[in-house]
Amino acid sequence: MNYRLHGRLPQRKLLIVLAVLLGLLLILSLWYTNSSRTPPDMPQYNAQPWVTGYLPAYHHNGQDIPFMEAADYGLLTHIAHASAMPRADGSLDTDTNSYNPASRQRAVQLAHAHQRPILLVITGQHEPFNTAISPSNQQTFIKNILQMLDADGYDGVDIDMEPVTLDDKQANPNFNAFITELHKALQTRASPLLGRAPLLTTAIGFRDRHIMAQLADKFDQINLMSYDMAQPYDGWIPWFDSALHNGGLRFPGFSHEVPSIANWVDAFLQAGVPRRKLGIGISFDVACWQGGETSNGQGVTRPRQSWIKPPQYFKRSFADMHQQNLIPDHYQWDELAQMAWFSVDTVDPAQDMFCNFNDARAIAAKIDFARYQGLGGVIVWELGLDQRDSQPVGQRRPLRQAVEEALQK
Repeated sequence: MNYRLHGRLPQRKLLIVLAVLLGLLLILSLWYTNSSRTPPDMPQYNAQPWVTGYLPAYHHNGQDIPFMEAADYGLLTHIAHASAMPRADGSLDTDTNSYNPASRQRAVQLAHAHQRPILLVITGQHEPFNTAISPSNQQTFIKNILQMLDADGYDGVDIDMEPVTLDDKQANPNFNAFITELHKALQTRASPLLGRAPLLTTAIGFRDRHIMAQLADKFDQINLMSYDMAQPYDGWIPWFDSALHNGGLRFPGFSHEVPSIANWVDAFLQAGVPRRKLGIGISFDVACWQGGETSNGQGVTRPRQSWIKPPQYFKRSFADMHQQNLIPDHYQWDELAQMAWFSVDTVDPAQDMFCNFNDARAIAAKIDFARYQGLGGVIVWELGLDQRDSQPVGQRRPLRQAVEEALQK
């Protein structure tokens, strides 16, 4: 008499079991789908970022390098020795930057004595660089680079074409072919110091993020020149040369945000450049906006001002600005941009200035950002610009010391 009751109960149990099995199959299907995807490039703290310092040959011209002490070599992981410049026919101009054999050999000798790899830097504007890498000149250009690399004993090549493309949506097939062929040629050589093929690195601007993503597997370092980010272009406002963040601030009358290192890094990551291939820039310069005319008839004296007449723009080394007593003891700090700045407000509006620079706090913020974002490292442009010979021993290299202290945290 309980047949119907007992007959329904197994059916319900069966439906429950089937529902559970279907749920498990759905979970397994989702797990398999997600596990088969490429994992996201998530930040992982980098305790040992690279620190690549740029050393221009015109600072030493074949002699010992007075500002390069044991502490400099100790904090640097790589030295970028600048620079030879391309000519349109693929030959190298070594005169302009005093990149003579004595300078090259002395720099390599000192770097290797301190067990630090040193890179041959090739730098130039879009032209004549673009003609040098054209199909008719490319092999000659690569051959000349390799001859200098071999003869002087460098441990790699740093390519600084500024810019690679004339528009951020434009391709440059010649550059792709050039980097591919140069990388291939480097694999046939070995750096005795590194015990591997010579390094291939680059310093790059914002617009070239897409082409860098295409070539990321060829480069050991892709370093952002994130220290020349703002100038008085049409429609701009006074802004920081190397702001870490911008808080969403937009240009007046435009839809896009003012530049920041965080935005640049995000754009390169979205383009497909791996985190551990990316480096950000730290400058030892002071960037100044001078004169112009604001709405009250005065010159520019602070960030984010609007102007009627654009100001002038210039850069000086941190050491030079100190020597001229232009950096006050009590300067300003911008919490959003994470940059130091000061004003010069005079009776003559043409002499008014807004100047910004990396102090110890700004340097520490950038190194912390690189570490916590899981980036590859930082570059320093340029070594020695903080050298103040008139100061007591121990106080002559404040920015170098700031880098060192930030790395020791």
